[in-house]
Amino acid sequence: MNISPLATLFGKAIYGHRPMFASLELTYACNLHCKYCYNPVDRKGQEREKKAERPRQKPLSYEEIIDLQNQLRDMGVFYFTLTGGEPLLHPRFWDIARAAKDRAFALRIFTNATLVDEEAADRLHDLCPYCLEITVHGATPETAEAVTGVSGSFEKQQAALSRLRDRGVRVFMKCTVTRLLEKELPQIKAMADRFGFPIYFDPVITLSDDGCEYPLRYAASDDAIRSLYTTGGINLGNSPFERTPGEMNCTVATGNLHIDPFGNLQPCVQWKESIDNIRNRPVAEIWETNPRLKQIREMNAKVLEDIKGATPHYDFCLHCPGLSLLRYGDPTRPEEQYLRVARIRSEIRDAGNGAPDGLPEPSEGGG
Repeated sequence: MNISPLATLFGKAIYGHRPMFASLELTYACNLHCKYCYNPVDRKGQEREKKAERPRQKPLSYEEIIDLQNQLRDMGVFYFTLTGGEPLLHPRFWDIARAAKDRAFALRIFTNATLVDEEAADRLHDLCPYCLEITVHGATPETAEAVTGVSGSFEKQQAALSRLRDRGVRVFMKCTVTRLLEKELPQIKAMADRFGFPIYFDPVITLSDDGCEYPLRYAASDDAIRSLYTTGGINLGNSPFERTPGEMNCTVATGNLHIDPFGNLQPCVQWKESIDNIRNRPVAEIWETNPRLKQIREMNAKVLEDIKGATPHYDFCLHCPGLSLLRYGDPTRPEEQYLRVARIRSEIRDAGNGAPDGLPEPSEGGG
């Protein structure tokens, strides 16, 4: 198997604990009210078990965000992601995004795109980010708006996708597979094909960042997950592992780091433990000296053995230690949803009726 020079570089960096990916949640504000949104805020129409706590810290200022970008550049970070909430709602979004490009990051923007009007599309074209990653919520207005809770959101997103296509902006579409839209998966794939954008389907739902389980109520059925792995041309955000001795499970606390809107450094976007705050000390100092990060790296290097003991479908079982920590308080315990997907995939393999086009490898990075 040929390995690209970039993949070799990333591998050396990750095993040397040099972060190549960094993400920043600019804001938790959003113009949509998605039923399974994982942000630790109260959104209209959600069925939270508890109210979200009000943040006790002030959001990072524009000047602090620019200083953060300078630090990440000096650390050798390659991919820099702006996310939220809806990052375009941040009052200094365009300045922050331009600053990221000026510092030669491969800039990724996670957005619902409903705010991308003609002017915003022009500005994104001029900005030339590495990519926009846009989550879609259905193939019809009725389904999409049942998820987002906002009338007109489907049409706005469709118009934005047309504008971005016409301007040649690089877009990756994403779809979290829930019971709300699981009957529209072929239509969603066809929609992406019409725009000419790749789309990746994710069969796993996460808890909210503050540990609420309401998103899990929307988990897709076994039949829907099975259809993902038996339909040709469907791109999935995970694939079977070919693990070798000494291989790490993922890049938590090694290849990526995450900053929340208030400056708290977390091991990745899913491991919602605040290790330290970048207002207290430089990012590089936290990354290189924090004892908790060292513990997480050691755990991650050993966790594959725990997966072997947890499931006979080891070759198909992904493991997100951050999600397991959030759900069980134990980052080494394989999460129930991943075990379910692994079982289904193993059954498909044993029956010999996998997707005729094969399963592609996942895209790089998180999110």
